[in-house]
Amino acid sequence: MKLHGEEGSSVPDLASVLAGCPGPGGKGVYKCHITYDTRGRVRIPSFEPYRPRMVRRLRCVEVPRLDYSCKWEDRTALQSAGEGMGADEEVLILQHGMVTDTRYSNVVFGDGASWVTPETFLLPGTKRAFLLAEGAIHERRVRAEDIGKFRFCSLINAMLDPGDVVVRTEDILL
Repeated sequence: MKLHGEEGSSVPDLASVLAGCPGPGGKGVYKCHITYDTRGRVRIPSFEPYRPRMVRRLRCVEVPRLDYSCKWEDRTALQSAGEGMGADEEVLILQHGMVTDTRYSNVVFGDGASWVTPETFLLPGTKRAFLLAEGAIHERRVRAEDIGKFRFCSLINAMLDPGDVVVRTEDILL
């Protein structure tokens, strides 16, 4: 809202939005999708069952002009970065040789003792920010050629913790 909201508009209060909607219809883990406009007006939230993707391989793709600094409803440019990927593959987006994110997550790299997240990113995710503030991960410059210095890469987002979805670095295609 600070970047694109109309003057005097504020971010909707999440607790109020969720209190005023019926919620998901079944048991299990659900992802809630809330869309709002530049005035802070909310559409009805939608819920869908959440099932983490089983990613076994990452494919590095250079996308120098991709801007995803805000979580846009139109994800066409972001999704097109991974066209032709297999069901168990995901794109690891590079910008000018620097590792950023996947299409749906930030990333952390591990060596078995610590986690590192790239200082370059498309979207400063909430889980990434939380883990940095807690000291659970550390920010560092990660170039494509640095990937091999780590043992594995883990995808993180609001629904995924480090270690939930892990890809060995030998399964990252440069």
